[in-house]
Amino acid sequence: MYDFRRCASEGCDAAALSRADRCASHVADPDGHADFLLREFAGEEVVRNANFSGLRLTSADFSSKRFYGCSFAHARFSNVAFSGCVMRMCFLDFARFDSCDFSNADIQFCSFSGSRLFDCAFENSELVHNNFDGIVAEDTSFDYSNLYNSRFILSEFDKTDFKDCNLKRAFFILTKEKDVSFKYSNTQESVRDWEQLEP
Repeated sequence: MYDFRRCASEGCDAAALSRADRCASHVADPDGHADFLLREFAGEEVVRNANFSGLRLTSADFSSKRFYGCSFAHARFSNVAFSGCVMRMCFLDFARFDSCDFSNADIQFCSFSGSRLFDCAFENSELVHNNFDGIVAEDTSFDYSNLYNSRFILSEFDKTDFKDCNLKRAFFILTKEKDVSFKYSNTQESVRDWEQLEP
C-alpha cells in the first residue's frame, strides 16, 4: 500500500502526497505538484504505492498503465484516459470524474465509494470485486463489462447504462435509477434485496 507518511503541517493527520512532505491541502502549489507527478510517472508502465489524494488531474493519459496500491481519494479528474489500464487495491473514494475513459480497463479490489461520475465510459471492462457504494453516475456507461461481485449499494444512476453486463452477485440495493438500461444483462443473478442473501 502507499506510504503512510503524515503531512508535515502541524495538526494534520492526512497522508503526504508522493514526492512531497505535505498533503494536497497544505502543499504550496497543488496544481503544480499534480503536473510534477504526471511528468514523474509519465514514462513508468507500473505505478506502485503512489498518493495522488486530493489533487486535480486534467487531460492526463494513464492508458495502459498498471496501478497497485495507489490512492486517488478526493481527487478531481477531467478528461483523463484510463483506457486499458490495470488497477489493484487502489482507493478512488469521493473522487470526481468528468469525461473520463475507463474502457477496456481491468480494475479489481478497488474502491470508488462516494465518487461522482459524469460522462464517463467503463465499457468492455473487467470490474470485479469493486466497491461502487454511494456513487452518483450520470451519462455514464458500464456496457459490456464484467461486474461480478461488485457493490453499488445506495448509488444513484441517471442516464447510466449496464447493457450486456455480467451482473452475477453484483449488489444493486437501495439504488436510485432514472433512464437506466440493463438490456441483455443477467439481472436475475444480481442482488437487489438483502433477503436474497438469506440461507
